[in-house]
Amino acid sequence: MHGSRGRFWALACLAFAAACGPRKPVAPATPRHLVLVTIDTLRADRVGAYGNREVATPRLDGIAREGALAREATAHVPLTRPSHVSLFTGRLPPETGVRDNISPAVLPALPLLAEVLKRNAFATGAFVSSVVLSSASGLDRGFDVYSDEFEGGGGEAQFLSTVQKRGDTTTAEAIAWLEKLRGGKPATPRVFLWLHLYDPHDPYEPPEPYASRYAGRPYDGEVAWSDELVGRLDDALARLGMREETLLVATSDHGEGLGEHDETLHGFFAYQTTLRVPFLARGPGIPAGTRLGATVRLVDVFPTVVDLLGLPSPSGPLAGASLAAALHGAAAPAEPVTYAETLVPLLHFGWSDLRGLREGRWKYIQAPRPELYDLTADPGERANLAASETPRVEAMRAALGRFLDEERRAAKGAAGPAPVEVLERLGALGYVGGTAPAETATPGADPKDKIGEFRIANDLIRQGILLHHEKDYAGSVERFQAVLARRIQSFEVHFYLARGLLALGRVREAARQFEQATLRSPAHGEAWAGLAEAKRALGRRDEARAAYEAAIRLTPRSARLRFQQGELLRDMGDVLAALKRLREAVDLDPRSAAYWNSLGMTLGGNAREAEAEAAFREAVKRDATSHRYAYNLGLILERQGRAAEARPWFEKALTLDPSFTPARERLAAH
Repeated sequence: MHGSRGRFWALACLAFAAACGPRKPVAPATPRHLVLVTIDTLRADRVGAYGNREVATPRLDGIAREGALAREATAHVPLTRPSHVSLFTGRLPPETGVRDNISPAVLPALPLLAEVLKRNAFATGAFVSSVVLSSASGLDRGFDVYSDEFEGGGGEAQFLSTVQKRGDTTTAEAIAWLEKLRGGKPATPRVFLWLHLYDPHDPYEPPEPYASRYAGRPYDGEVAWSDELVGRLDDALARLGMREETLLVATSDHGEGLGEHDETLHGFFAYQTTLRVPFLARGPGIPAGTRLGATVRLVDVFPTVVDLLGLPSPSGPLAGASLAAALHGAAAPAEPVTYAETLVPLLHFGWSDLRGLREGRWKYIQAPRPELYDLTADPGERANLAASETPRVEAMRAALGRFLDEERRAAKGAAGPAPVEVLERLGALGYVGGTAPAETATPGADPKDKIGEFRIANDLIRQGILLHHEKDYAGSVERFQAVLARRIQSFEVHFYLARGLLALGRVREAARQFEQATLRSPAHGEAWAGLAEAKRALGRRDEARAAYEAAIRLTPRSARLRFQQGELLRDMGDVLAALKRLREAVDLDPRSAAYWNSLGMTLGGNAREAEAEAAFREAVKRDATSHRYAYNLGLILERQGRAAEARPWFEKALTLDPSFTPARERLAAH
C-alpha cells in the first residue's frame, strides 16, 4: 500500500510556485536535542506571529522571530489522536487506519518518531495532558518515560480532570525530567522531549490572571496561558544549557470552530477553522526570520526533524516530505497537494463523510453538495465556487477519486477500539465514537444540513456519559433515549444506554441494547462483555459463555474478562475450562487478589488442596484486609488436617469482620 500511496502523491503533487523568497544558503548545523510541543486545539490565527493582535503570545512569537514560521500549516483530520499519529508516523490517516479518537487503540506496525530516535541513542520522554493520547493510543512506543497519569474523580469538573491535566502540571513534569537527565551527569545523552498541552481544548477554563484578562473570551485566555507554559519550558532549556543545541518545534493537532460555520468545537467539518494550525521551528542551522510560503503538513514533521537531526531517513515511502533544506534557507519547497478528511459524520451518525484536497489557494471538499474555495480571496470559506468553477472541481474530484480508489483497494483492518474506560472518558470531553448503523434516517446526508442536529445529539451524549459516571443512571438513560428518539442510533448510544439500564437492574432491556451495540460495532470487545454480563444475569449461561468468548478474542490482554468467564464456567460445572481461564487471568494480572481467590476456590472445589492453598496465600498477600480471603486460607488448611495452622486465619478473619459468622463457627468447632 505504501508504495502505491507514495506514487500517488508523487503524481498528484503538481506543485504551485512557493511563496517564500530566495534566501542565501547558510552552512547547516545539526541540533543535538529535539523538543516538540503540540498545543491541542490551537488555531493559527490566535497567535501573534500569524497577525493576531488580541491575544498575547510573546513566547511563541519569539520562536517565530528567532527561527522559522510556516505561513500555512495544516492538519489532515481535525481530531487529536489521528493528527498526532500522522505527525509521529509521516503517514496519512487512511494509511495508519487511525481515523478518530477511539479506534484503533493499537497502532499498526509503522515506525514512530520516538522509536527512530530511541534507536539512535536519544533519551526519550513524553508528557501528555489528555486521555486521548494515553498509552492506550499506541503512541507510547519508543519512549523511556510516558507520563499519562490523570488525577481526580466525582462530579463533572473532577471527572474532566481525570481525562485531562492542566498544562502547568504537565510542563513541570517535563522540566523535572530534563533536570534529572542533566543533573550531575558527566555526559548527557541526546534528548527527545514531547510536551502536549491540552488547555485550549473545551472546556475553556484559563487560570488567573488570564481568566480576568480575557473575560468573555476564555479560549483566548487558554491560548495566552499555553504561551506562558511554552516560555517556562524554553526558560528551562536555557537554564540547563540546552537551548542553543535544541531544535524546538511548536505546532498543533487541529484548530477550533468557535462558532464559524455553526461549528462550536471541531471534528465535524473540514474547514480551515479546524484544519489550519501554526508551525514554528527554531534551532541550529535555521536562520532567524525564515518564512515558509509552501503549505506545511503534519505528515512533513517526521521526515523533517529526522533530517534536521542528521539521522538516516526512515525506510519506506512516506506521505510527508522533509523541509530541512527550506528551513536551512537553501531551497524553496514546492507547494504540495494536501489531503484532509473527517469521518465523524459517517462513523458516528451515518451521514456523509467529508474528504478534501488543497492545491495552493484552491481547496475542494467532497460532500453531497461539493465545495470549492479560493483561500486567498476567501480565507473564511464563505463563497462556494463549485458551481462557477466546474473544470477545476472536476479535476480536483478526479484527483481525490484516484486517492480514494487506492484507499479502498488497500483498505486495512482496524486494530480494534479503545478500552471502555477510554471510550467513556473521551465522551466526557465531547468526543463520540462508533460505527455507522446499518440503516439511518438520512443515509449520506450532507453534514452542512445536519450541524444543528449534531450539536444537540453530541451534547446529549456527553451529558449521558457524565451522568453515568456520576452514577445518575436514570438521568443517563433518559439522555440516551432522547438521542434514540431523534433516530440517531450510533454505537455509543446503544452501548451507554445498555450500561445504564444494566446498572438500574433493567437487565432484559440492557441485553437488547448490548445486542444493538454489537451489531453496530462487532469488533468492540467491551460491548460483547456487557452482553455476556447481561445474559449471565438472565440465567442464559450458554449465550453468556459465547459472548465472553467473543469479548476475549477481541481483547486478548483482558484479565478481567477471563476472570469473569472463569467464574461463569465454574458455575456451569466446567471446572477444567474455568481453571484455564482463571490461570490466564492471574498470569495477565498477578496483582489482583480477587483473581487468586477465585482460582483457589475452583482448585479447592476440585480437591486440589495444595494448589488451592498456594492461590489463597497469594490472595492474602495481595489483600490483607479481606476477611474472606483469610477465611478461605484457613478453610483449605483445615481440610488438609492442619487445624493448628488454620486457627490464626479464622481469628484474623473474625478480627477483620467481627460479624463474620463462618469464622466464628470454625473456631468454636476446634
